[in-house]
Amino acid sequence: MRNVIGFLGFILALYGIVSAIAYSNITWYSYFIVGGACFFYYLNSKLKNKSIFKLTDNKKEVFKIYPIYLILGILIEFVGRFLFHFWEYPKFQFTDEVVHVYLIGYPFTFFYLYEFFTLVNSKVQNLGLSITSTTIINAFLIEFINTFAGEWKYRIPYITLEILEVNILVVIGWVILALIPLAVKRVLTSKT
Repeated sequence: MRNVIGFLGFILALYGIVSAIAYSNITWYSYFIVGGACFFYYLNSKLKNKSIFKLTDNKKEVFKIYPIYLILGILIEFVGRFLFHFWEYPKFQFTDEVVHVYLIGYPFTFFYLYEFFTLVNSKVQNLGLSITSTTIINAFLIEFINTFAGEWKYRIPYITLEILEVNILVVIGWVILALIPLAVKRVLTSKT
């Protein structure tokens, strides 16, 4: 079953990338992030790394993570988008936003980033370098792919410093996104 999840995850993530670049598919990120989370879960379990899906022996505990990620995603949207107006989803209708931003986007971004971090950290074995690598690779990869589809657009006033055409505030945002699943894991495992 694990091999099937890994294969399907890879195909789904690849479809997301190709559909963004070749067809400007505005829902590319949902495919990419779900597929990527499944693929990196597969790699971590194959390498016997601790996957977020194996935090405890009680599998029901895993289902507590999704609502936490959902709430944190809503909080990020409220602060970054509605309070500070840093980004928007110009091509989405309300239903698209609910499904692709809240129900899939944020929760699976956190699953994906945790699995990606776990894989990197198993090789690097340095927390700071692993977080930095996870942030830099994903921030630039995902933001670059999104330029083809335009699922989200940034409108950050006053701050113009960019690294490889990515606003520094966006990079800082990705650091926060990478740290959230690590913090959630730490809280959940400290309670057991």
